[in-house]
Order: sequence, then C-alpha cells, then structure tokens
Amino acid sequence: MTHARTHAAAIDDNFNREYKLLYNSNLNQAFDQVLYEFDGVLRRYVAFNVFFLMLCLFEVGFLVVSFTFLMHSLILALGLGAVFFTIFSYFTLKIYFQTKKPEQIKGIRKRYIEACKSMMEYQEGVIDCHIALASACSKLANRLHGREYNLYYFFAPFSSLVPYMERFSCWWHWEDVLYMKELLLQLSVDEHITMVKNQPTSLQTHAALANAYVMLSGLYIDPRKMEGYEDDRWIPEGRYDEKTDKRFRAIAERAIEEFKILSEYAPDDPWVHSQLAYSYHDLQMPHQEIKEYETIQRLVPTDRDNLYKLGRLYFQQGFNAKGLRVFEELKKAHYGRAESLIKFYGSCAYREF
Repeated sequence: MTHARTHAAAIDDNFNREYKLLYNSNLNQAFDQVLYEFDGVLRRYVAFNVFFLMLCLFEVGFLVVSFTFLMHSLILALGLGAVFFTIFSYFTLKIYFQTKKPEQIKGIRKRYIEACKSMMEYQEGVIDCHIALASACSKLANRLHGREYNLYYFFAPFSSLVPYMERFSCWWHWEDVLYMKELLLQLSVDEHITMVKNQPTSLQTHAALANAYVMLSGLYIDPRKMEGYEDDRWIPEGRYDEKTDKRFRAIAERAIEEFKILSEYAPDDPWVHSQLAYSYHDLQMPHQEIKEYETIQRLVPTDRDNLYKLGRLYFQQGFNAKGLRVFEELKKAHYGRAESLIKFYGSCAYREF
C-alpha cells in the first residue's frame, strides 16, 4: 500500500496547485457561459424544426379546410406551391444547420479553452498548466452528464409531462451532448499525453493518463451492463451500438496499456493491479481480472474485500473448488459478507459443446 499512498499524495499535491489556478469564480462563470451558449445552439436547432413543422401543418390544414371553396381557384395552386416550397426550404436549411452545428460546438469548446488558458496564464510545457487545463475539460464534461435529458423544463402543474419531455430532449440532443463531451475528454487525454512526453518515467503522469482514458471510455460503456444500475430513464436505441462498443474497447485497452506500464515500474503496488482488474472487468475479460485480484491477494493477504471479489469470480467462472476455499477462509475470518458469497456457487453459465 505504500506505493499507492505515495501516488495519491503526489496527485493530491498537483491538484492542490490546480485549485489555486482554476477553482475560483471565474471558472464557474466560464462554465455558465459555455452551458448557456451550448444550450442555445441545441434549442435553436429544435426551434427551427418545430417552426417548419408547424408552418407545414398550418398550410396543409388550411388547404384541407378550404379545399371545397378553392377547388377551381388559382389560390389552390398557389397554396400547393407554398407547401412544396416550405418542404423544399426545410430540407435545404436542415442540411445547412446540420453541417454548421458541429462547427458551432467546436467553437464553444475553443472559446472555453481560451478562457481557461487566460485565467491560468497557460504556458506550453509547464506541467501545472497541463494538469489544470485537462482538469477543466473533465470538469465541464462532468457538468454535461445527463444534460441531454434536461434541456427543457415544466412548471409544477405540468410535472406529469417531465418524463415525456426528458425523452423528447434526449432523442433530439444525445448525439450533440456526447460530441461535446468527446471533444472535451479527448483534449484532456491530449494534455495528459503531453505531460507523459515531458516526464516519460513519471508514475504520476502515466496514472493520470490512464485515468483520462478511463473517463473517455466511460462515454461508450452501456450503464445497463454495470452492477447496481437502477436508472430507469429512456436510452435511445442507437446510443450503445456495436460501433460504440468498439470505441469503448479500443480506449479501454489504451488505459490497460498505461496501467501495465505502471505495473512494470511498480509491480508491488496493489492500486495498479486493482485498476487493471476494473479495466478487465469492463472489457469482460474475467480470467485476466482473476489474475489481478490474485496478485493483490498475494500483496495484501489481509484484504478481505479483495478476497471476496476473487471468490465471487471463481464461482462465476466455474472454479468452484477455489471459490469454496475462499469461502472457508472468509468464514474463519468472520467476514460479514462470507455467507452471501456462497450464493454465487453454480452461477457459471452452462456451455454447449
């Protein structure tokens, strides 16, 4: 545990310096300005679509209601022409707005980064500046968590409509919110890579880069596959597709590579092996996950929580004999969760041969 405490203390020192640079009212104002501009871009796009929808419905409705009166009139032809012109204009302008919107989002991020750099008097190559800028990006990405559901609000008398508006908001905006978070976390990764290039043998910089990759990969992991997930909010069908899963695995593997570097430099650091175990768990690589927990158990034999996780994995993968040995050891140690471990006995999925 000595190495883990050393890393944590060093990282805390860096973040204490970061607080001096960023945690002030100016940063909060930058958050508010970015969110105001970002929400405005998204809402204007919806307003554009709703305007043309209502206009088209009005024109069609007018023609239907007045059809008998206008059947032999020039106004009918003009009305039909107006409908087709409205539809043509809509699709033409929609292509323009869809092309322009990503550039607008990039512009918002650029102005935010420039504001942060101005606040911290950013200097290329200065580690504190790279730490602060990377943190500013990740903090804004965190602020955007769940924002795709909350772009529109109702007053109390209409609270029953909130679930429907959340779904409407998410359906319109999840791709744009995801894109903004990607831009921010990718820049955070880039800043950490710059730190590694400046200090290639520093465990702190590799640990920070690994965690940056973990944060970025978190955008692509389906939360419904994670233990303890209880959120019942609607998730769009295409949010976690095969392409997204490939992105998650590619980025998670980069994080694993960084943790492996840490393992080379600090092979007896339990924290490093626990991070590897978490990454292998997310990648659904249980055998590698077991090896990491076994290593932690060898390094910290008194860690009962780790032993419990190892025993559960043994049962889940069909290593029942090893799982039972872990169960007996936990019972002898009077570990509170020992009895719950045996519930995983026989949980290994059957395979057809």
